[in-house]
Amino acid sequence: MKYNIVALQLLAAAAAISNNGGVCAFTTSTTTRHPAISSSTAQNGVRKGSVIASGGFGKTTAGSGMSKGKKGMKKKSRKAPSYELKSGTKIQDVLNPDIFADPNTIETIKTQIRNGEICVIRNAFIPEFANAMYEELDDTDAWSKNEDYFNDGYGFKHNNVYSKSDFSPLFLQANEMFETEETKEFMSELTGRDCSGESVGAPSYYEVGDHSLPHTDHVGQRSVAYIWHLSKTWKAEYGGGLYWAPEPLANAYLHASFNTLVLFSVTPFSSHFVTSVSPKSKGNKRLAYNGWWHSSWVPKPTDPIEEMLASPEQRLTLTHAQIQSINDMLDDPWAPRIQPPERHEEVVDLRRNIMEELYPQAKYSPVVLN
Repeated sequence: MKYNIVALQLLAAAAAISNNGGVCAFTTSTTTRHPAISSSTAQNGVRKGSVIASGGFGKTTAGSGMSKGKKGMKKKSRKAPSYELKSGTKIQDVLNPDIFADPNTIETIKTQIRNGEICVIRNAFIPEFANAMYEELDDTDAWSKNEDYFNDGYGFKHNNVYSKSDFSPLFLQANEMFETEETKEFMSELTGRDCSGESVGAPSYYEVGDHSLPHTDHVGQRSVAYIWHLSKTWKAEYGGGLYWAPEPLANAYLHASFNTLVLFSVTPFSSHFVTSVSPKSKGNKRLAYNGWWHSSWVPKPTDPIEEMLASPEQRLTLTHAQIQSINDMLDDPWAPRIQPPERHEEVVDLRRNIMEELYPQAKYSPVVLN
């Protein structure tokens, strides 16, 4: 595993280190103040992102069919949640202060995400909130099975609660918290991505045989992805591991755990998948609450696109929808034109750089016998 200088300093200062499926993870309790970060370094040369193989909340953008219907379950009466979020709560109010009060840890998170690494934060939220969310996930009977397979090889099978009418009060409060302007500003500053658009999140539950094949999440205006793992008594042998494809095998597995927040910048190179849940997991649940913060920027001909996307680092932050908007500006005869013509040609050249950098040609070619 590769560490930057700041991470090495943190490694030397950490009081406890655990090895979780090849990923070196800093751990912390609510009473011990030290870093709680682990990372995997993203590299180029991964599977090209596509609309189809981008992952999602059971909503297909192309393919053979839609997700399957809801399980028939007898509704249980809901008990009052053991914890409530007040209106206006922002994510900073419920993050573990033992982690996020440390400026060095914040800088480490910023560096990792800006470098295209996956950032794994143990004991991320205050325990009262984490335990209450676990109880809600464990207790809900509103799961629907979402399953589909596509002609590019992507497919998924897992349980979710997508309808807001099925959300418990705490789920609704959590969504509201992830959506506040203060939360989005905090995440924009933390990740270096525009998170000022819509925020979406929902519960997920993987049971035996459930999986999610390789994808990037790079679709629409998705900017930053989060997975809040809330599984208790989970073991690596149960499967259901988040596999970060840019990493070497020894470091790629991020096994389900409790109160672990995973963050990554969504790009065509953020390839990952969830391994199939093993029959050994019976009696245990792989539970999570996951979603995305979206960008609000839609490129317009009057925007200084050439300046905003002058460097490869800037171009890497383009969402799928923003790339499509630039294509439309250049190719759609009915779209507003970039003026003057000299600017139009500059953006044409810029588009060429975008496509070469974000969707490179394969490094291999098949051997074909005539």
